[in-house]
Amino acid sequence: MASKKYSLILGFLTLVMAAQAQIAEWKDSSLIPPSRLAQHNEFVNNQYIFPAKPRSQWELGIKVGTPTISGDVQGQLMNFGVGIHARKALGYLVSIRGEIMTGTAKGLTWKENYNYRYNTAWTSKGYNFNANEKVFYNYKTKMSDIGLQMLFNFTNINFNRADPKFSMYALVGFGLTMYECNIDALNAGGAKYNFGSVTGSVYSRRNETLTALKALLDGTYETPADQVASGDAQFLGRSARVSGSVGLGAAFKLSKRLNLAIEDRFTFVNDDLLDGQRWSPYPINNPTFTPQNDSYNFFSVGLNVNIF
Repeated sequence: MASKKYSLILGFLTLVMAAQAQIAEWKDSSLIPPSRLAQHNEFVNNQYIFPAKPRSQWELGIKVGTPTISGDVQGQLMNFGVGIHARKALGYLVSIRGEIMTGTAKGLTWKENYNYRYNTAWTSKGYNFNANEKVFYNYKTKMSDIGLQMLFNFTNINFNRADPKFSMYALVGFGLTMYECNIDALNAGGAKYNFGSVTGSVYSRRNETLTALKALLDGTYETPADQVASGDAQFLGRSARVSGSVGLGAAFKLSKRLNLAIEDRFTFVNDDLLDGQRWSPYPINNPTFTPQNDSYNFFSVGLNVNIF
């Protein structure tokens, strides 16, 4: 799914990049700091082979988008998150960015589950795995991250455009992810749900199952999800994990100072509880941990302003 998404994004960006080809504004001395004007003048007058490095800029940005968790429980696509960043150009191709993001992600599975023996979030609310009582995993995760990223501009790699209208970039970075996950295990009266009336685990009828579950659940997410031992690392009252990020983005210049950015950032975390579930459906009555940790992506649209 992720590979198809990237293929579509790359195809779209390539088309836009071709449409934005323009005449270079390479003579504009306002882009050059005083310390490098001599080199710029020599280059313009064909007395020096290399152009002067332009002024590096600061960029401040705000973005809105949808954070989505990839884990053991099917994530919902339409969530809400917001981010802010400050970015400093280090040269033609590389810049460094500090970013803060916060948002909420939800998930609900159409698969019925009986093997939750060690998932205390469900057993503590009266669900009985010994009686073959099924549950349907769900979650609501509030997450934030603080990150430092390196951005690599692919568009002006030949250094032949002083004022490009479009740029395409990749990013890689690391940071700290903080999260708090809760599940909806009890109805409005404080009693456990009767999931016996919902037919699950039939792929062809998964949409019917999800519709029935949404009608049954009250959406309060009152129960803390399964957690690791008491020694869990915490920051600002939430579980905290070191994380790494990669991503792709494109920025479209709206004016000399403003640009519109579209970006998709994937973040990998050494934790399997972003979605509140870490237990495999097998072996029956003695579940083991699922083999992969969770990750999340933040697809966003933002407005950035460049300042000297």
